[in-house]
Parts: sequence; C-alpha cells; structure tokens
Amino acid sequence: MPHFASDIYTTPQIGKLLADEARVLGPLLSRCTGEHGLHLTTSAQAEPPAIPLLGHWATIRVAGAALGGDVRASGLEALPFVDEAFGVVLLRHALETTARQDNLLDEAIRVLAPGGMLAITGIHPVGLWSPWVARQSRGTRPRLTWPWWWSQRLVRDEFELSMPRRLGSAWPRAGGAATAESIFGGGYFLVARKKRPAAVPLRTRAATVPSPMPGTLASGARRNARESIS
Repeated sequence: MPHFASDIYTTPQIGKLLADEARVLGPLLSRCTGEHGLHLTTSAQAEPPAIPLLGHWATIRVAGAALGGDVRASGLEALPFVDEAFGVVLLRHALETTARQDNLLDEAIRVLAPGGMLAITGIHPVGLWSPWVARQSRGTRPRLTWPWWWSQRLVRDEFELSMPRRLGSAWPRAGGAATAESIFGGGYFLVARKKRPAAVPLRTRAATVPSPMPGTLASGARRNARESIS
C-alpha cells in the first residue's frame, strides 16, 4: 500500500498535536452544515472532527505530488471535485507537505461553498518544534509557513477571517495533559468563512396604473352638474 505521509507525521509527538487540534476545532466547526466536508491531511492518524450538522467527510492524504485516501490522483492537478461542493474544508498540515502550496489552497477555496468554513492547521515555524522537525525529518522536510501568510491570502480572496492562534504544547512531547490554545504552542490554526456573493437589488421601475372610474357620481357631483345645466 502506498505510504502517503512522511515519517514525522507518524510520531507520537505529532499524534498528540493532532489530538489537541481536534479538541479545539470541534467546537469551532460544530455549526458547519452541508452534505459533505473535505479533509485534506498529511497524516493517516488524523481523523476529521465529528460535526453533527455535516453529512459525510471525504479524506485525502497529501504527500508531495501524490494524493491518496478516498481519492487517488496527482497533487499537481486540480482536485477532482466540482466547484462549491463542500460545506467545510479542513487542511490539517496538508500545506506543509504538498508540492504546490498555493495551488492546493486555491483548489480548497474553489471547492468550498459560499458561506462554508475553511480551517488550516500547521506547525508554527517559530518555537521549539521547528528544530525538532528539522532533526526528525527524513527525506523531504515539511515546509513550515507563517500563518499570517495564509491569512493575507484569505483576506485577498474576501474571506471573513479570525486571527491565527497557537495551540498544543510548547515543545514536542508524546504524552501529558491535553493542551488546547497556548500563546507558546507549537501548532497554529486559523478559521475563515467564505463570503456569499452580494445580492444586487433590482431597481424599481415606475409604472402608470389606470385608475378605474366609478359608474356613479357622488351626490355633490350630481348637484353641481344640475346647476351647470340649468
């Protein structure tokens, strides 16, 4: 079976970070609706959060130029989904391992329905996790990117964006107490909503409506008419 995740994403340290992410993202995405959600991930351990109002998840594992999981395709091509197919798109460390970061984010935006939620998680490039990643990685090293870069991209694409926040423990560890948000956390997340197209109001057009003439005249009108005749 093809291996769709680099070694670092199978470690217990990353497993704990994924659990911390799920604990934070679950409540934030709980109101997402739709028939399907798209889970783009680099780890076989990562399970999408349970969202009561969402029908089903499609999970795609991203590693370099390969896509695996529910869909097997090339990561250098467009995602095999129609436009606006998903009510929520979750990129969990997928932008760290894809061969084309901007292309994958563009595709995630394309397949997200208006009003849908887009969530991105990753390892923060500043902190104790970054040297650990460099030391532990074998083969291609993950591309750790500043979260503000993705924020700027989403603002440019007219998303309603919440500020990126950090989560997880300050240093890589395999066990210990659950960690949620932390200003020194080794991971980060950001959540944004795709704006719906603005409704263009129709300009009202004045129309002449004929006023019906009553069949009889008022009593005052008949009196005036008799006076004028006489």
